[in-house]
Order: sequence, then structure tokens, then C-alpha cells
Amino acid sequence: MNYDYHKYSYQTRKRRKLRRSRDGVIWGVCKGLANWIDAPVGLVRIIYLVLLVATGFFPFGLAYILAAFFIPLEDSLW
Repeated sequence: MNYDYHKYSYQTRKRRKLRRSRDGVIWGVCKGLANWIDAPVGLVRIIYLVLLVATGFFPFGLAYILAAFFIPLEDSLW
């Protein structure tokens, strides 16, 4: 098997910053997180909702609100 490990190394990866998405459903936190970790946004939203319901509002609801205020918006394309 020929794996191309060098393209996944720390030195060659482009370092991305966590940003909220401008076209997210509520405040763009889940979509920004999905873009940051290269995951489907639907999967991130489903995982978040399951964790929100399973633990109650306090830890994940508060984290979402805090993330909406402290994570900056992505840069505009214009």
C-alpha cells in the first residue's frame, strides 16, 4: 500500500482558524466548526443536538452561546 503521509504532516497542512460561518442556520457556530474540522455540517449539527438533549441545556447550550459571541465571523469574500 502506498500511503501519502507527508501531505498530512503538521508542516504541510495549512493552519486554519476557527471562524463562525456567515451563512449558518442560527449563528454559524456548527457550520464554522464543521469547516474547521473538515466534517459534514449535518453530522456536526446532529452530534451537537444529541449532546444538547442528552445532557440538558446547561453545558452545550451555554457553550454554543459563548461560542457565538467569542468566535469571530469569517472574512467576507469581497
